[in-house]
Amino acid sequence: MKKSELLFNLAAIVSDIVMILLAGVSAFYLRFQLAEFRPILYDLALSDYVQVLFLVVPLIIMLLAFAGLYNLKGTRKISVELTKIFLAVSSGLLIIVILFFFNQTVFPSRLIILMSGLLTIVLVSLGRMILLFIQRRMLKRGIGLHRLVVIDPVAPHANIVEEIKARPELGYGIIATIKWEGDIDAMLQKLESIRSSEGIDELLLSNPYLPKEVSERLLAFCRDYNIRFNFVPDMFETARTNVGIETIAGTPMIVLKSTPLDGWGRFIKRFLDIGISFFGLIATSPIFLLTAIAIKLNDRGPVFFHQQRAAGLGSFECYKFRSMYHHMSEGTVSGDKMREEIEKKNSRVGPYVKIKNDPRVTTVGRIIRRTKIDELPQLWHILRGQMSLVGPRVHMVKEVDKFRSSYKKLFVIKPGATGLTQITQASEKPEISWEEEIKLDQFYIENWSLGLDLYIIFKTVLILLGHRPKVDY
Repeated sequence: MKKSELLFNLAAIVSDIVMILLAGVSAFYLRFQLAEFRPILYDLALSDYVQVLFLVVPLIIMLLAFAGLYNLKGTRKISVELTKIFLAVSSGLLIIVILFFFNQTVFPSRLIILMSGLLTIVLVSLGRMILLFIQRRMLKRGIGLHRLVVIDPVAPHANIVEEIKARPELGYGIIATIKWEGDIDAMLQKLESIRSSEGIDELLLSNPYLPKEVSERLLAFCRDYNIRFNFVPDMFETARTNVGIETIAGTPMIVLKSTPLDGWGRFIKRFLDIGISFFGLIATSPIFLLTAIAIKLNDRGPVFFHQQRAAGLGSFECYKFRSMYHHMSEGTVSGDKMREEIEKKNSRVGPYVKIKNDPRVTTVGRIIRRTKIDELPQLWHILRGQMSLVGPRVHMVKEVDKFRSSYKKLFVIKPGATGLTQITQASEKPEISWEEEIKLDQFYIENWSLGLDLYIIFKTVLILLGHRPKVDY
């Protein structure tokens, strides 16, 4: 732990307390400004109100702590931090509302409770963003960086060194990289020399396939000198992130789960899908109408394009707004023949086809593809339960059949209208490789959480608004 990290976390606690009090007092005075529209039916002095606020502050601070916002982490992703603040303060607001229901002397006004909650989210988020901005400026100047040694950076993780060097906001400064040359004693001697001369805060073993003895000796070295040990897991170790303990006939069993989307996780995800897709269909109905008219005026033919897409171990008929000329669309004789010719110029290695400058796309089609309007009908599939709002990317059955038997794990959950693959492709690399897509989908399946879904939705909204935010997961 760096001293700067401790100072910033102490500053965060002070900032949060000040912002919570400021939000509460602001709501108190703002309530009087709204008296003309909603009469005040209580008599409460500011001093009495502040006393109540001081009782609320520890509750909100405790919830922020439970959310992991005081974990002494050097840097945190802004979007993740804002999501945690929203969830923590909303939970506190819910507790206060319940208390108000049973005892209205705790808070005299429901409107003050609501305004205090909203202002707390805004002001606490503002304070945190200011602190993160200052901290990242310091990190870019080399202040507070963790001294990191990377062991054997090989494919497919070779780019991790360049990524860390290019992004000081991650909080690391690489002081050395050591290649595995078959001699663990020589490697430990190099590490000891670096530790003695420069000091080591953390070590990263980026090759998950080194002999077991190497990992054990490196871990022992780190424990001896209080160095944080990080490693890139292999496939089995990744699977162990989802473990459970059950008892069968009195014998304890460790259960490896393929995904945390079990039980309540699946229920929460489905509830979110239904709510957002239902209101989304209502809100975007004018766009549906205008898009249908534009497609008809641009090219004769049906408004919608439909095709079998893979979902789970089966398939469903997926609808999108038609973006191609009707006579060139897939499913027609000329369209299928043209696609065969285009596939020969596939710009992407792997079973998925990525076509640049597709000649089959209409003028309206280019617009609705660029704005993602062509995918709005997927809200209907989400409502029906054939897709999810967030999940692995949906693909044509004939593409998936090329690797379905080898990667069955990718089909244990529904495909998503957006997901880690989709936002990564839009944000960083317009043509991510097939291998990268597989890894991103596996990561999502094995590490699903409500926070991850909210993060992906937040990034998707930014992309739709024309931004290209960095994907930090």
